[in-house]
Amino acid sequence: MSIDDEDKVLFRNAVSGIRKIQNDPRQHRSINNPPRTNTPDQKMDSTDAPTDPLTIGDTIRYLRPGRDPRLLKKLQQGKIPPQATLDLHGCTRAEARPMLDAFLHDCQNDRLSSVLIIHGKGWRSEGFKPVLKAALNQWLPRIPYVVAFCSAKTSHGGNGALYVLLD
Repeated sequence: MSIDDEDKVLFRNAVSGIRKIQNDPRQHRSINNPPRTNTPDQKMDSTDAPTDPLTIGDTIRYLRPGRDPRLLKKLQQGKIPPQATLDLHGCTRAEARPMLDAFLHDCQNDRLSSVLIIHGKGWRSEGFKPVLKAALNQWLPRIPYVVAFCSAKTSHGGNGALYVLLD
């Protein structure tokens, strides 16, 4: 299976304004906002983490138990614009996890509430399985300050990206 030219153009248009964020915490930290107490290193609760296998076309969504379902609905509709973007497209799981942790930590320190994480659709993965999408679907619910996440609208990458709402 190959990616046709139309999909390539759609993807390039969707990510045209996105810039890669370097993994240097000093670049992202705001000196005006004191750091929050939660960090990605905290003990993770695995009971809420989804474990179903995903395919390329699957959309995903998650809302932390006890949170207002209207938050997830607004996120899915794209009514909460992302304030920062992390592009993991092309990374391995081993490369992606520390980048995700550093990015979310910096976003939390900067008191950002909505971010976009581009994970790619999985076209180049063995068996066309979305490796990073599945990993994020497991990792994100275990991070205490992640309130919700869902597949992005087509204009932000569709099933190849996630909107993430932070506490």
